Amino acid sequence: MKWLWAALGVLATLLGLAAIATRAFAGAQPWDGELSDNFIFAKTIPFTLAFGVLVGAFRSAARPAGRKPDGSIRRFSPGTAIGHWINALGFFLALISGSWQYLRGILETDAPVPLYLFYRTHFIGATLILFSVGNFLTYWAMSPEHPLAVPRGQWLRHLRGLAHELPRSLGMLLADMVGLDMKRTAPAVERFTYYEKTVSFPIWVFLIALITVTGLIKAMRYVYPVPGGVLYWASGLHVAAMVLIALKLLDHMRYVFARWPLLVSMCTSWVGERYVQLRHPGWYKEVLAGGQRSGAAPVESAPAAIVGGSE
Repeated sequence: MKWLWAALGVLATLLGLAAIATRAFAGAQPWDGELSDNFIFAKTIPFTLAFGVLVGAFRSAARPAGRKPDGSIRRFSPGTAIGHWINALGFFLALISGSWQYLRGILETDAPVPLYLFYRTHFIGATLILFSVGNFLTYWAMSPEHPLAVPRGQWLRHLRGLAHELPRSLGMLLADMVGLDMKRTAPAVERFTYYEKTVSFPIWVFLIALITVTGLIKAMRYVYPVPGGVLYWASGLHVAAMVLIALKLLDHMRYVFARWPLLVSMCTSWVGERYVQLRHPGWYKEVLAGGQRSGAAPVESAPAAIVGGSE
């Protein structure tokens, strides 16, 4: 079955490349020559998602070692680290090119390069994001562990942990709103902080879902007649999602740069034992108890994670 999936993935990729080549070298473009890339992108979306699903399925079978001889602990699988930076590159390309497409109208100015290059850059970024979404969702569905998700029935415990992680004034405000007992000892931080699990990860999931769905609707109009009202709202929400993602990226960078070892772990997939012992005692207890032995299941992150360090 593994080789069958591999053959199907290769076939889908070859068909996608053939579709791109056919459109690119057809010599005739509908409506306007600048829309060539729009049609290529729209027609290759199924192949991009299929390739992401294939990679995610293969990654779900990987079981890299969980410890190094020097005591370092694996926080992410190598595939997660690579996928994270692919997704980050996609966001960078899509945000920069997409922002210019809307700002040029507000500023009433043109760039010194042809407009189609901005569209092409935007679609390359969108393709990387779609691949990452297919990759992550498949890995998540086929993996037995979901350490970034709040387990059922544990939201109050995680909110109490979040209240202790926040600045005191914000933590007390949250405690008053939800009715938390702040006199109780804070729950031990596990593999991911309570802020990551209750705030950052859910926001990333919502924003990536919003910009992906609205982007697909916008692209669909090149192969299917989308009603004008639907397209209008999809375009507006797509821009709103872009702005919110830019703001979330700033928060994400603020968070991970203040926790440098976790950012390094997104590059190397490893984090030092001493840091885990001091900052993630709940996770360290699992490690000592044999919860992450050599060969234990690797940890997945958001596509997003999806975008900068510890998510």
